[in-house]
Amino acid sequence: MPPSPPQVLSETGQSIEVQSGQLAAMLGAELIGSPRVRLTGIRGLDQAQPTDLSFIRSAGFAQRWAGSRAGAALVTQGVEVPGHDPSARALLVVPDADLAMLKLLEAFAPKPVRPAPGVHPSAVVDASARIAPDARIGALCVIGPGTEVASGAVLHPRVTLGAHVRVGERTELHPGVVVYDRCEIGAECVLHANASIGADGFGFRPDPSGRGVVKVPHAGIVRIGNRVEVGAGACVDRAKFDATVIGDGTKIDNLVQIAHNCRIGRSCVICGLSGLAGSVTLGDGVTIGGSCGIADALTIGPGATLGAKSGLMHDVPAGETWLGYPAQPAREQLRTWSAARALPDLVRKLKKLVPGLRQDESGKSR
Repeated sequence: MPPSPPQVLSETGQSIEVQSGQLAAMLGAELIGSPRVRLTGIRGLDQAQPTDLSFIRSAGFAQRWAGSRAGAALVTQGVEVPGHDPSARALLVVPDADLAMLKLLEAFAPKPVRPAPGVHPSAVVDASARIAPDARIGALCVIGPGTEVASGAVLHPRVTLGAHVRVGERTELHPGVVVYDRCEIGAECVLHANASIGADGFGFRPDPSGRGVVKVPHAGIVRIGNRVEVGAGACVDRAKFDATVIGDGTKIDNLVQIAHNCRIGRSCVICGLSGLAGSVTLGDGVTIGGSCGIADALTIGPGATLGAKSGLMHDVPAGETWLGYPAQPAREQLRTWSAARALPDLVRKLKKLVPGLRQDESGKSR
């Protein structure tokens, strides 16, 4: 039987009480050093104290070990760690330090504070709504007519569900989440604070009279699959007709905008501050870096990656990585950036080679 995980000593989720040998046994790690290093916290190499556990995932991290005060570290197998003193400190070698750290954080994290089972007295629940007996409905929640909240679902305070909404089993909605009428949330999802699901898409047309613009109605819904996570302040707009779809297992970061009629595949990752215009399609397993902008009606193929701060104006084939603004295939973009860095030297050389080449007062060469 594997050893029991250490007990949490504080509510921060970062305080533990364990010796390095116990931790190695728990993780099945190879221990290099003392089994008696006392560990009471988890911190990065630069902030760690002698009773802290840290992690080393690469050679770059390993170079910082000698100067760190950490008592022990998780080390990815194959990474050499110079300057280690096994008589005083401990290295726990594991196949993947990040995955091992994830396991520890799950073991040490305090149980989340959730509303009690049942409906809080201050919640406003329409008589036609169907709430599972073991669902947890927090203070000041509002649940509209015909809405269904399944078994094990958790609504933290101030969640608003419109009419005929569906919330799946064991889904958790954090404070301030708003789900508009008729939208569907699958099982085991997490929607963080102030996420908005099902607002109207941003659709307007010039008024035939020439006075202003006319709003385009959006009669569709948002359909979110199972095990989806939506970050704080993120917005997923309803479709003009049919549904804006978020596939199973997709993870959406804080402050992401997903416009009307988008179709997001399974297990996609969309990082913070990115915006997808209307009718964008992402295949399964697509990764979108932070602060990306994607023009409307584009398709990104399965397994493709869009680098951070990219502006995309063309379809991306499956499996490819694109970068830049405007985005293009990564190899082409890297060559472009490399050439741009060389331009100042080329201009200086050109001035030497071409007599009389100089700049006028406007800064233009002539």
